[in-house]
Amino acid sequence: SFIVYDVIFIVAQLFLLMLCWEAVAHKNTIQIIAATLFNVMCLIYSLIQYTTFYIRPSTSAGIFQKDNDMRVLQITTMVVYSLCSVAFAMLTWELYQLFGWKTYKKLGANLALRRAYKWHQILLTLLKLDIFFFISYSVQLATLVLRVSDPETWVQIGVVIPGSVVFLVLSFWALKVENKRVMIVVIVCLGLSPAYFIYKLVRMNVNIDKNNDPYLDSRKYLTFFIVVTLALILVTVYVSIQCYRNFGIGLKEGIADYDARKAQLKANRALLASGNKGESAVDSSNYEYTEVHERFVLE
Repeated sequence: SFIVYDVIFIVAQLFLLMLCWEAVAHKNTIQIIAATLFNVMCLIYSLIQYTTFYIRPSTSAGIFQKDNDMRVLQITTMVVYSLCSVAFAMLTWELYQLFGWKTYKKLGANLALRRAYKWHQILLTLLKLDIFFFISYSVQLATLVLRVSDPETWVQIGVVIPGSVVFLVLSFWALKVENKRVMIVVIVCLGLSPAYFIYKLVRMNVNIDKNNDPYLDSRKYLTFFIVVTLALILVTVYVSIQCYRNFGIGLKEGIADYDARKAQLKANRALLASGNKGESAVDSSNYEYTEVHERFVLE
């Protein structure tokens, strides 16, 4: 069963790599901050794992008590995460200053649209984190706690996990196209979901038979994921409301216009690089999109 925790750890590293790559590629300061916080969460997870194995081990975790190689590996993991958290924080500050200026050049001086774009980026990042933490929680619950004979197991695997993914993908779509009706459904469903997590949190810790405790080895891990997911959902609801209020002010059109012009600029540069300098090849009106003047034409 402990293999599940290691698999989640590995997937977390791949997810962190994706966050960092995407943040740097798109100069997304919000996602850079999220990657830093996610690294800290991985550190907390490693601390929980060490505590479960060596400080307050359960019956099944006692097999690691005499495994010195595993202990050294766990300590090394915590030290590396601690150092990386400090490095992430320092780099985040530097990149925030650099990319903040890039964002200003893109958005210009329209404060309303800059604020709307900030909420837009925050919600996109939160939805990505929601997907990771909820799926990780569901996988642990289905594989470590629930039994094959328990109908909840199959509901969790066959309905809850894929349904949550579809729901969150729908949230991305609603945000992109600024569909108010779908976004209202998203906000309502997210607003109701904390009741489920509070119920599971209470169920894990109240009136548990010590002789038949299904959460004996997984309680700490599941509690961590429930608390983080619950906090993310509450923040996501608030940010979703802010994005909903910004629908229709011109952000969607501005982003689409910017993407179209930037694509034209790339095509022009490609044609120039190939040596084709005919008049029809270059649209001089797009030259405002250079390294110096690149910005959204939103005003």
